[in-house]
Amino acid sequence: MVSAEELPQTITVKEARERLGISRVTMARLLKEGRFTVYENPLDKREKRIPESELERVKKLRLVPAVVVEQASKRAA
Repeated sequence: MVSAEELPQTITVKEARERLGISRVTMARLLKEGRFTVYENPLDKREKRIPESELERVKKLRLVPAVVVEQASKRAA
């Protein structure tokens, strides 16, 4: 297990899903396929966290359609 001090800058799975503009089902599939590095929240074992750098990696590898990512970015701005 990684301590809170060792964790990179992370966001919740829900935040990552919203930023990528994908559904819960799609995010669950990507997590099951191991497409993201996932950490347990040391204070709440039920919560999973994803490093923000993983979002950029996923966008670059086009694991999520670029159109979806573009639309989500526009909504966030």
